[in-house]
Amino acid sequence: VVMVKINYISTMVEHSSINLGHNFVHDDWQTVKNITITKLDFINNTYKILANQIRDSSTTCPKCGGNALTKNSDNIRQIKHIPINGFPCFIILKQIRYKCTYCFSTFNQHTSFINKGCNLSNRIKENILNESKYKQSFKDVSIRTNVSQTTVSNEFKKNIHSYRCHLSRIICIDEFKASTIAGKYALIIGNPESGQILDILPSRLHDYIYHYFNTIDKTERLSVEYVITDLFESYRSVCKNLFRNSIHIVDRFHWIRLATEAFNKTRISIMNNIIKSKTSDKEMLYYASVLKKYYKFLLANTYSKEAWYFDQQVFHNSHGLTTYQTVIEYCVNNNREFEEAYLLLQELYKIARFSSFDNARENLLGWCKKVETSEFILSEFKKTALTYKSWIKGIVNSFIIDSVTHTRLTNGFIEGKNNFCKVIKRIGFGYSDFDVFRYKIINSNNKTKN
Repeated sequence: VVMVKINYISTMVEHSSINLGHNFVHDDWQTVKNITITKLDFINNTYKILANQIRDSSTTCPKCGGNALTKNSDNIRQIKHIPINGFPCFIILKQIRYKCTYCFSTFNQHTSFINKGCNLSNRIKENILNESKYKQSFKDVSIRTNVSQTTVSNEFKKNIHSYRCHLSRIICIDEFKASTIAGKYALIIGNPESGQILDILPSRLHDYIYHYFNTIDKTERLSVEYVITDLFESYRSVCKNLFRNSIHIVDRFHWIRLATEAFNKTRISIMNNIIKSKTSDKEMLYYASVLKKYYKFLLANTYSKEAWYFDQQVFHNSHGLTTYQTVIEYCVNNNREFEEAYLLLQELYKIARFSSFDNARENLLGWCKKVETSEFILSEFKKTALTYKSWIKGIVNSFIIDSVTHTRLTNGFIEGKNNFCKVIKRIGFGYSDFDVFRYKIINSNNKTKN
C-alpha cells in the first residue's frame, strides 16, 4: 500500500508552477490509498492529473472470494474531479484489472475515491450535495461543480429521503402556496425552538392531514404540548382528535388580522359611499381622500407605537393636518361610523396586548358584545365577532405564557419559513417533482440545525 500525502502533490504543483490549492483532498493530512500521482498538466484551461494504481495484495475476487489473482490488463479511466481554482479537473487513472484463476472472471481493483461504473469522483458527488444545501438552483450548482444540470439533479434525487423529523414539544403548522398535484397549498410543520422544519406535506386537506398524523406513533403524538395554527377548521379537528394532550393555540397575528381587515373594509366602504354619491361637497371629497391616503396610520396600534410615531409631520398645510395624530383625529371626528370602527379596533389592540390568560376570555366576549350591540351596522366586525366566539378557546390559549420560553407562543417562526420555501421555489424556477422540492427545502433549512 502506497500512502501519497498532499505534500507530494504540492511538490508536483510547485515543479509545474501550478497552484493546486487545497481542493484535491480534504486537508493537508488527507491521504490517497493505493494511488500515486505521476504527472500534473494544465492544458486549455483544464487540469489533468495522471495517476497510477498500485497493486493491493489484499484484493480478492468479488465473485468467488478467491485470492489467486493475476494481472490481466490496465484500465484507463478519465474521472471528473472537483474544479481547482475555478478550472475543470480530470484524473486520468491507470487502474489495474485482475483475472481470477478459479472462476476466470475479470474485475478492476477497488479504489476509494470512485465507485464502480462511474466517471465522477466521490469527492465531486459530495461537493454537489454540499452545494445543494444552499439557496441556489441546480443550474448554479452545475456551474460551480462543472457538471451537467441533469447530473446534479440525478445525484440530488439519489439522496432524497422520505423520513420525517421527530415531533417536538411545540409544533407550528401552516400552509404556503405550492401548486402541487394534491392541491393548491402545501403544508409545513416546524419546531420553533430548534428552527427545524419537521416535514412538508403536499396537501392541507383534512383527510390527508388526518391520515398523516394518524400514522405517527400515539406516544409521540401525545408528547406534543402545544400545537400552533391559524383559523383553518381542518387544523382544529386534527388537534382535537389526534393531539389530545396538547393545547391548541390560534396564532395571535391571524385572529387580530380579522379585526384589522374588518376595519379596513369599513373604511373603504365609507370612502366609496362618498365617491359614489357624486357629491360636490369639497369637504366630503377631501375627507375621502384622507381616508385613502393615510390608511396605514389609521391601522396603527396606539398601544404599541411610541408617541413620537404619531407626532411625525405630514407636510400638509390645509385643514391643519400637520401630524399623524391630527390626521387620526380628523378622520374620527368627521364620521361616527368610522369613529365606532376605530375605537373597536383600538380596544381589541388593548385586549391583545394587556390581557392575561385569566381575563382574556371575559375581555374578548365583552368586545364581541359591544360589536353586536353597536348602533351602526358594522357587518364586517359582526362577522369577526362570530368567528371569535367560535374559536374562543384557541384564541384565549394564545395568551398562555410558556413555562420554558416565558413568552406567548406564536406562529411567527413558521410564517418566516413560508417565505423561505417561496424563495427556494423562485430561485429554482419551480419544481415539477414535489419530493425534490420538499427535500431541497428541508435540506437547505436544516443544514445548520443538526
